[in-house]
Amino acid sequence: MKKTIITILLAIVTLAGQAQVKCHVEGKIMTDKYGDDVVVCKDGTDLRVNDDPSLHYKAVNGHFECDIETDHIEMYEVKLPRQMDEGSWFTARFLAENGTVWIEMYEDKAPKVRSTGKEGLLHHVLDSIEDVRFWNVVDELDRELETNKEKYFKLDFISAYQTLKSNDADSLPQEYIDSVRNVLRAYYDDERKGYNDEGWALWQRRDSIAKGVRPFSVGYYTEHPVLWAYYDVLTAIQTLNQANVFANFDPEPHEQMLSLYEAKLCNLYKGHPIHQQIAMALAALRLQPGKPYIDYTVRNVDGQLVPISTLTKGNVALINLWASWCGPCRKHSKDMIPVYEKYKDKGFTIIAIAREQKAESMQKAMERDGYPWSSLLELNDENRIWELNGVGNGGGAMFLIDRDGTILSTSTDSEELEPLIKKALYIE
Repeated sequence: MKKTIITILLAIVTLAGQAQVKCHVEGKIMTDKYGDDVVVCKDGTDLRVNDDPSLHYKAVNGHFECDIETDHIEMYEVKLPRQMDEGSWFTARFLAENGTVWIEMYEDKAPKVRSTGKEGLLHHVLDSIEDVRFWNVVDELDRELETNKEKYFKLDFISAYQTLKSNDADSLPQEYIDSVRNVLRAYYDDERKGYNDEGWALWQRRDSIAKGVRPFSVGYYTEHPVLWAYYDVLTAIQTLNQANVFANFDPEPHEQMLSLYEAKLCNLYKGHPIHQQIAMALAALRLQPGKPYIDYTVRNVDGQLVPISTLTKGNVALINLWASWCGPCRKHSKDMIPVYEKYKDKGFTIIAIAREQKAESMQKAMERDGYPWSSLLELNDENRIWELNGVGNGGGAMFLIDRDGTILSTSTDSEELEPLIKKALYIE
């Protein structure tokens, strides 16, 4: 009897140490344009700061494969790094679960994904319907707009776009690149400006079709709740968190997903870690003016882990989340230099935190831009600071807080921030 019990206990211990999910991934790259480098990683991994060699696989004659072992079913992605470097975001997403996943990666259209797993098969039904009713037409219109820019866009927009995409863009003066980005940003802020009349009509047709996807998927998930729906909820919350970076943003489709979660989905798939991720994203969504700023751990200039509240205590502080690879972040930071110099001796401080893969990248950017403040370092998302602040894989954000830790503004505009800083410092 004792031997039997010991045998059972040893078996339980052995099983506890093994992954509960084993997923085999096979894929094929249907183009030779982007080489043989393939990345397989967890959903949301940003290769700009978390590019681990273990994520890379080499395709042989276009074919690649790998095995994923994890403790629970979760979302993964397949990316082609060279394709992403050229500004394309055709990422294959799939649920890693017991079974096999087949993926086909293309040059100019969304990947095809098939799965033998239960959750993958359930989602495939919705995916197939959406492809027929929405995405096939949207993809066709996108390709038309992309391949015939001269036909649908205004000449100065095309010129600015081509400048940023050119091979020698890195050698151009930063001030010039910033001015080109400003031109593009003006067009993105008002979509109508970039298109000619024919292009605008085509875009409106494309946009009206794409807007039908979310209401349709919400209706489907209401009747057929599947695990994939939770990742769509997470994406919706993250999009709401980044609403300020989208031109003509419509929050309603994303709020519909959030309402569905609160009404129904929160009571299903109990114990799955996705609920924790959604809770964290919801907490970040509440980081709005008038609300208290959150506390989290960051490495100080001595490399020690400390609560950020210890660095802001007693000051009116601007939390400046930035990155060396984020052009808009650096522009907003440089715009704050004269404001900082004016009020730094009156109780105002800037707590800068750089999201990097290498410390050297931060140092070079600081030297080039001439920031008069020091910067802390979030290396390889060590403390999940961007996630906690609801920034996701965006470059950065700013949070102006008063001496009591209340958020005064989430603007990145120095002209908007200065009057608020003066008021918080009781300066007339």
